[in-house]
Amino acid sequence: MRELLSTLFTGNSLLYIAMSLLPILAWLYFFQKKNPEKRSYVFLTFVAGMLAVIPIKLYEAYWDTAVFYFQHINVFQYMETLANLPNLSKFLAYITINAIVGIGFFVFTGLMMFVLEMGTRDNTLKVFKTKVKKAVESPLFFISIGILCGIVAFFLSSTFSNRIWFFVVVGMLEEFVKHLVLRFSDEEKVQSVDDALSFAIIVALGFSFVENIVYFHNFAALASTGVKQLSIFFVLRSTISVMAHVCFSAILGYFYGVAKFAKEIYQEEAQRNKHPIIKKMHQVLHLKGSTVFHEEQMMTGMLLAMAAHAVFNGLLEFGKTTLMIPFLMVLFFIVLSLFHQKRIHSQTGVLAGQILPRFSS
Repeated sequence: MRELLSTLFTGNSLLYIAMSLLPILAWLYFFQKKNPEKRSYVFLTFVAGMLAVIPIKLYEAYWDTAVFYFQHINVFQYMETLANLPNLSKFLAYITINAIVGIGFFVFTGLMMFVLEMGTRDNTLKVFKTKVKKAVESPLFFISIGILCGIVAFFLSSTFSNRIWFFVVVGMLEEFVKHLVLRFSDEEKVQSVDDALSFAIIVALGFSFVENIVYFHNFAALASTGVKQLSIFFVLRSTISVMAHVCFSAILGYFYGVAKFAKEIYQEEAQRNKHPIIKKMHQVLHLKGSTVFHEEQMMTGMLLAMAAHAVFNGLLEFGKTTLMIPFLMVLFFIVLSLFHQKRIHSQTGVLAGQILPRFSS
């Protein structure tokens, strides 16, 4: 956190901000041309994406203390002895601390969006309470993400160096935070799958903006860094990194949009006898098919975005640039296809708008 603040307020901060902002503006222009939105909300979403870097930086600063000392709590050692299983205390520590991190990210994002949105005329305390109520309807979703990150961290730590598994897990948590920003801020604005996809990308651009400033500062601080090296680094961060964040969030945003309008979309697709597994789960669990479909789409989008980010960070840490660039190109073409595929559900937003009137521009 201290590093983040010192980076933003150094003598060269304006240079790093300008370097980071140029590619972000290009991406914003590209996606806003495809789907223009209310400008004030775009700005608010962008700022929220910027602030979403804060909990990630806090995690990066204290992960070693949290993970490696948390495992020495007596209750964990007692359970390891009782179960007579090696490394059980370490396994429980990884899961517990990441579950706490997941809940912490949830609380931070909720408070952040409350502060940001209460200053706008379109949001009232009643509106925000509705958002929070919807967001906490599935608390196990947030806890399960933390548990998943803990399991991944534990098993990767036994195979790879701390640096490798740490950045893989950080990538997963970044997608989780960006999802939370979208989830806490969409209730009266996202009227279609297209909206969800676009706003998810705007969150990613805000996140990339601050992240690039930090990386530019750190790279420029190296004694051996020259103008040529900084220029090459700038081009790589401005293209590869920003494109990666856009792709990850677009995938997450698409599935989130489908989940948001699960009732309408599921009813339409169920008539064509799609989703037989969901129908079976509906019979077994006695839940509405649209409810099961909603949870399936939410988890699918989250897991795909997390997996893609984890693979990207892994390739980056291993220095596999020859694999990383083709990987990103495939993801980018998938995102472009999503912009066309979502047109299948374009009327969903219109139908929803009849129930929840669209905000005037």
